[in-house]
Amino acid sequence: MFYLGIDIGKFHHAAALMDQRGKVIATLPSFPNTRSGFHKLLALITAHLPPAEELRIGMEATGPYWIPLAEWLKAHGWIPVILNPIKTASLRNYGVRGSKTDNIDSVLIANTLRIEEEQPQQASPKLSEELRHFTRLRADMVKDRTRIALRVTSLLDRLFPELLSSFSKTLAPSCLTLLAAAPTPARVLALGEERLTTLLRKASGGKLKATRAKEIMDKAAVSVGITTQASEEVLALLLEQINLIGSQLTTLDHRITKLYKQAGLYFTSIAGVGTLTAGTILGEFGSVTRFTQAKQMVAFAGVDPKLRASGQHQGQVHISKRGSPYLCRALYLACQGAVRNDDYFHSIYQRHRDNGKSYKEAIIAVMNRFIHVLYAIWRDNRPYYPLTSA
Repeated sequence: MFYLGIDIGKFHHAAALMDQRGKVIATLPSFPNTRSGFHKLLALITAHLPPAEELRIGMEATGPYWIPLAEWLKAHGWIPVILNPIKTASLRNYGVRGSKTDNIDSVLIANTLRIEEEQPQQASPKLSEELRHFTRLRADMVKDRTRIALRVTSLLDRLFPELLSSFSKTLAPSCLTLLAAAPTPARVLALGEERLTTLLRKASGGKLKATRAKEIMDKAAVSVGITTQASEEVLALLLEQINLIGSQLTTLDHRITKLYKQAGLYFTSIAGVGTLTAGTILGEFGSVTRFTQAKQMVAFAGVDPKLRASGQHQGQVHISKRGSPYLCRALYLACQGAVRNDDYFHSIYQRHRDNGKSYKEAIIAVMNRFIHVLYAIWRDNRPYYPLTSA
């Protein structure tokens, strides 16, 4: 068995070929991230790999830069091992000096393959990859919308500081509709109570009636808000952004729901787990065939325990947090729903709370068990059946 380690860069990569004894046979200090560069790598393999000798190729998952080369290698019959950069970083720091160059890193990656005998992982199905793109974009857009809403709140503290107390949240459809039509106290008064009542009733689906309109009119009449042309224009632009993001989120939600249903899985059979959260979990894990046991999924998600201890000092156990933040948040939300709606997961949560754990610590404990249950229903392709109390 020979081992080819590839250090990934944005524009250039480096490679090192190693035999089973750990001897470096050949290196390619730099080759471009282009088709001609990939052919240089192929020439290195062809020139130095003995006939009938097996080759295992590994690279770090550095940003998105590894993906074109990995796909090119697959097309040529080699499925690469994709390593977590944390693993090679630990080997790099093993020496006192902690040297780092592209050549050294490619040798370290090859040596990691040789020592740990890492096996190529089955690639995520195309559907999972598509879900990952859509769900990650959705999560980022939700953050963007929240950030813009905070700016709207800040502006309203000057324009109409009394208004938001009449609504449950800034992004409520009725509040956004009112701000688009009448963003200042003077404009609200000019709108009139009757037209304001009609506007609120329509925007809220009939929930807000004349009493709420009168309340807002009374606040507008005595408002201490300060109106400027610039603040009104900025508010209008921010509202346009919120409406655009809202429209795009609707499109993403439909797309994610459709893709998740095509997968034919049973994640949502766990009470409290919605389709969008399930789609995120599927997209981030990729495929159950990538894992031989549930604890590998736990480690992949970054909710496995990590102990810090030295000499006589015994540190606390924390989760490793090495997984995708998108996956971690989706699991956290899923487990919050499961605790509220399923007796089994609620019993795990309550037991940890009774033992003095904080809310967050108890939810993390539920996440660990949740992944074990998820692994079983995914592996066996069956719905979740409520379990007895833990």
